[in-house]
Amino acid sequence: MVIASMIKTRLTQRAAIRLAALVAVIVSLTNLAIFSVLYFTISGQLVDNLKAHVDEVRKTLSDMEVRGGFEGIAATVRRHAAVAQSNEDIYLLVDSKGEYVAGNIRVIPRFPDWRTIPWEELPLIGTWTAPRASTAVLGRWTPVKNGALFVGDGNGDINDAQRALLNGLLWGIGLSILFAMIGGYISGMSAQRRIAKMDAVLNAVASGRLQERVPLSRARDDLDQVSALINATLNRLQALIDNLKQVSTDIAHDLRTPIARMRQKLEIAQSGPPDLSVYQEVVGAAVEEIDEISETFDALLRISEIESGARKTKFVDVELNSLLINILDALEVVAEERNHKLAGSIIDSPRLIVHGDRKLLNQLFINLIENAIIHCPPGSDIQVELVEEDGRPKVRVKDTGPGIPAEERDKVFRRLYRLEKSRSTKGSGLGLSLVASIADLHGANIALADNNSGLIVEIAFPSRQLPDGVRFRNHILSDSV
Repeated sequence: MVIASMIKTRLTQRAAIRLAALVAVIVSLTNLAIFSVLYFTISGQLVDNLKAHVDEVRKTLSDMEVRGGFEGIAATVRRHAAVAQSNEDIYLLVDSKGEYVAGNIRVIPRFPDWRTIPWEELPLIGTWTAPRASTAVLGRWTPVKNGALFVGDGNGDINDAQRALLNGLLWGIGLSILFAMIGGYISGMSAQRRIAKMDAVLNAVASGRLQERVPLSRARDDLDQVSALINATLNRLQALIDNLKQVSTDIAHDLRTPIARMRQKLEIAQSGPPDLSVYQEVVGAAVEEIDEISETFDALLRISEIESGARKTKFVDVELNSLLINILDALEVVAEERNHKLAGSIIDSPRLIVHGDRKLLNQLFINLIENAIIHCPPGSDIQVELVEEDGRPKVRVKDTGPGIPAEERDKVFRRLYRLEKSRSTKGSGLGLSLVASIADLHGANIALADNNSGLIVEIAFPSRQLPDGVRFRNHILSDSV
């Protein structure tokens, strides 16, 4: 009993069984509704046909009064009553006193309208041996001169039709339930198998196999949409975990060098003769190294905060035109110190607006331009452009420096990643990682491209424009050589 109960519980918990049962119930209710309409419509039509037949007989007999008088009606009723058994027709003619004159039943009470009378309530005359298909007689009285006439007919045709409808209903519901259960079970099991695949993939990921993905079917239905969302989430999770592993490795690699330098200098000071000036120099160098390490961790914390999405609560409409003009003005002196030519072209257009964090956007563009200033050789041209294409604000930073090899372009946005030729350059390798995190937070796309002898970095923001008619003139910074 316990095992049977467990099997029953397991079956009822399967989505396929529940779906098949639901489909069967819906189909059965639909059939029942259709049958009810057909049953009452056809039954009503058959009753009307039976009444029309009785009315036709009543009219025929009533017309006999015109030709043969009351005796003519009586004679006709007698002839019809003699052969009425096989047709289940009922006739009764009474005189003005209500006495029996002719017919195949004895006198019954008179009533004004149609009435259905069961056979057992009819006072039949003689022995009726013919089998009856009907259960009752539908008839009514008709007044005639010197008396009244009752004509009725059996409801056998109505009963036959109703029995056929009931049999059809039972067969229809039975077959519908059978095919609905089969079809629902097949569909449900198909969905169950796909859900089982999702479950298997999620269990595999939970056990550490992050490369597993949910296969998509050719149906492209809602389950495929859920599978695609799961795969996208797993891709994001795997990227974050890979990034975390890479960051851990890079942190260990990048911090080992300054720590080793500090240790070496401290050991030299420790092993040498006591000298206050040497101690002060070593301590100062150690403080600088610690400051660099602290800056690295601060940058990592800022990136983590940005990637968490917490800064989205501070989003407002930010005008890119004035933001870039202020940044270019501030960095002009920095570019001059390195003998670069920095120019900014802000197009003559309605204000270009993005919804975001002004401080983070300011950091994004400063990092991009400073990156070009630091890594380009003296005398390079750096151009900043603001355009609108396909309804999207786009910012491009172009330079004539050494560029980035195509195979390294996806890697430069990784945390602490630095090109081999930039290893000797001061910095933590987090500038472009911060740029990528800020861009991702704002729904912007980053694209790197060749600029012949340099690099083009394009930031494409989602469409958001404030058409208030305010326009800005082109902003061209003076050339600095």
